[in-house]
Amino acid sequence: MFSFSVLAQVFVDGIGLSAIYILIALGFTLLFGIMRVVNFAHGAFAMLGGYALYYLYGNLGLPYLVAAPLAAFVVATGALVLERLVYRFFYQKMFQSMIGLLGLDMAITYLAVIAWNAEERSVPPSTDALMQAGTLVFPAQKLIIAGIAAVALLAFYLFTHYSRYGLAMRAASQDVDIAEAQGVNSKSIYRLAFFIAIFMAALAGGFYAQTYALSPFAGEPQLMIAFVVVILGGMGSIPGVALGGLLLGFANSFLGTFYGSATSVFVSFGAVILLLIVRPWGLLGAREA
Repeated sequence: MFSFSVLAQVFVDGIGLSAIYILIALGFTLLFGIMRVVNFAHGAFAMLGGYALYYLYGNLGLPYLVAAPLAAFVVATGALVLERLVYRFFYQKMFQSMIGLLGLDMAITYLAVIAWNAEERSVPPSTDALMQAGTLVFPAQKLIIAGIAAVALLAFYLFTHYSRYGLAMRAASQDVDIAEAQGVNSKSIYRLAFFIAIFMAALAGGFYAQTYALSPFAGEPQLMIAFVVVILGGMGSIPGVALGGLLLGFANSFLGTFYGSATSVFVSFGAVILLLIVRPWGLLGAREA
């Protein structure tokens, strides 16, 4: 049962899942870390990213390497309207944002039901090619998803560590009042962080739709994934997101393969409950005084 070929397949699947999970959770923790917003509408934007990829790639036939980032860009750009009309009223208001954005999530979800009905759709893979490494055979699609995700994460790292606006975002996440005193325009930084967060959620949502299925309710499991990952890693901790995404991705791949999806979900949420009891600030999160 635990043969080398099966374990190797689990490893490959874990890489693909981890890449999606990290992208989904990174945007979630970015909004919390900078604006103290618990974005319960995060999964809805990921779902919209799936539909955008469905139309740009599945229907219009744009090249995949163009359609995937373009779909995320379209969703993130459109979401800026909601940033102005809704989100900015919840910045630095953690508990109010939880209730308000849960309502926004439901509004977007059922607007999607009205627009596209509740039936599931499938987003075609970027390629049907198979790759072989020894006795291991796996779809090249998994490596393409992992590769695009890795490029997006590297770009995010370079942006936040070496660009002027990225450094301003990090300063605002530490103390927005001091950052403003040093000349940082918090409104512009918040808008930029919001755009990046939704872009990554929508990009991950397209990958999720290709891996599983697409429907107006596809955002609910993605929101749960983001929540589990950031709780594991620590709210507001970007390294924690990377660690939490890897742990959850490989755990789901292993448990789902050998013990079924129900066991995988049970263990994931059981781990979150246990962690909240013994280490509520997460594996790499900062303990509040």
